[in-house]
Amino acid sequence: MFGKELSETLRERIIGSYLSGIKQCIISEELGVPKNTVNDTIKRYKKTGSAHLKNAQVIQKCLPNAIHELYNVLLNSSLNTNFHHNTVRKYLHNKGLGNYTAQKKPLLTRKQRKDRLRWSKDKKNW
Repeated sequence: MFGKELSETLRERIIGSYLSGIKQCIISEELGVPKNTVNDTIKRYKKTGSAHLKNAQVIQKCLPNAIHELYNVLLNSSLNTNFHHNTVRKYLHNKGLGNYTAQKKPLLTRKQRKDRLRWSKDKKNW
């Protein structure tokens, strides 16, 4: 999977360091960039002679609604049915399968930690 695109200055620094004879692993450590990224940038420079990205492919993220819509179309076409997503949710809810997340519990306070430590020391040889 692709990550963020390198900035122009970072690409130029990688190429400049490479041309001055610095090893790729040292370049990656100094600039905080993965070794594969440094290697790919140098390969592109050797192939094109430039640090610029000419035809950068931009991967667009699919919208969650579009993904759900495609999933519903696929599901309904494979089952030869036409269920609305709310109908499915209603049936699942009636069967006890709800859509929820557990509430976050608060961390222990300093007093609670001291009390637990004291209790465990008291019960150590119990």
